[in-house]
Amino acid sequence: MLLQFSVKNFRSIKEKVVLSLEGSSDKNLSNNFFQINKSKILNSIAIFGANASGKSNIFLALTAAILTVRLSNNRQIGEPLPFIEPFAFDKVSIKEPTEFEFVFIANNGIKYVYGFSATRIQIIKEYLYAFTSNKASTIFERDETANKKYRFTSNELKAKLNPIVERNTVNKLFLATAASWNCEEVTAPLLWFQSGINTYDSKLNTLFAPASLMFEKDNDGSLKEFTKQILREADINISDYTFESREVLNNSIPNFIVKANGLNVLSKEYRISMKHEIVKDDGTIETYELALNSESKGTEGLFFLSPILKRAFETGETICVDEFDISLHPLLVKHLIGLFSNPTINKNKAQLIISTHTVDLLNLTLLRRDQIYFVNKSNKTAESELYSLDEFSPRTSENIRKAYLLGRFGSVPNIIEEGCYD
Repeated sequence: MLLQFSVKNFRSIKEKVVLSLEGSSDKNLSNNFFQINKSKILNSIAIFGANASGKSNIFLALTAAILTVRLSNNRQIGEPLPFIEPFAFDKVSIKEPTEFEFVFIANNGIKYVYGFSATRIQIIKEYLYAFTSNKASTIFERDETANKKYRFTSNELKAKLNPIVERNTVNKLFLATAASWNCEEVTAPLLWFQSGINTYDSKLNTLFAPASLMFEKDNDGSLKEFTKQILREADINISDYTFESREVLNNSIPNFIVKANGLNVLSKEYRISMKHEIVKDDGTIETYELALNSESKGTEGLFFLSPILKRAFETGETICVDEFDISLHPLLVKHLIGLFSNPTINKNKAQLIISTHTVDLLNLTLLRRDQIYFVNKSNKTAESELYSLDEFSPRTSENIRKAYLLGRFGSVPNIIEEGCYD
């Protein structure tokens, strides 16, 4: 469960920005947060902003940090860190490291704080703290610029982790290296990065591969029933679907295809068709099949999003989807977000973080003030800032949608109309 994410010096983000899922003292909409001990943890966040304001860079920062952790052990000595992209419009920042920090609760129920800073060449700093009580305990701290590069606060941890230090390299994260050597103190946080949080955008190229694997492994048919239910709730005239996969030579041109990693030898071909029940004039019902790529973009996106949603509800993971509402009707967007506030469906405390232009969500009967974030970019400095509606303290009766479109909260485009077509 994600409690907070912060990033500094990444793409259009120069100064540190913080995305917090720790709720305020507001008691409204109690289904929109989980009560964990004395804390309110939000189950969804919606991020708004003009085009090119930097919304996607929040999601790219999450992705960059997560992939840097996941792929750390695959990195060869001297290999650069490909996901580090510092703020480019400043001669100082471009030479400074990018900083990431996560505050989260792993599957073992322990709260952790993990962060690192890095250039494209190496890791600069890294740290992991655990809250086994009200006070944080240090598992390790790392500073490549210091004389004593690694610090452990207990002799027991020092004896266990010191031998692993020698096996780590400057371009690898110690969290991943220690986990690969079966250090139990870092296993739970590493596993959270591996499967407890995932990022996507609504384009098929990021949803297709993981969704197809889940459709392929749907041996008990539960995913099919879940997907059909989602399509029915979206009022899409699809009664069933067929999903087939096989290995093919690369010269085949299927409806959908995913290349295997490595050499161009074999690929997987997926043939997916939707079944439509059509009522004829005489009242009889006939079934017709249509290839999925002949359906609307919204139907395709919803189909491939369904396995992602189902897995999240089963595992309690945090899913982050950029441009969540592409090709989706506003009422459907509201419905999907509402699933995360439904305790009957979201039994395992899954979370959803999205970017969106669906202003119908700007309604304090749907989302709390602390669930609504804005991204705004300065036209002068090209810097993006992130802030919550909660900072404005609007009244619950206020028309937030209208106030946003009028520019009260920033984060809307300034349309220049005069002379546009001269």
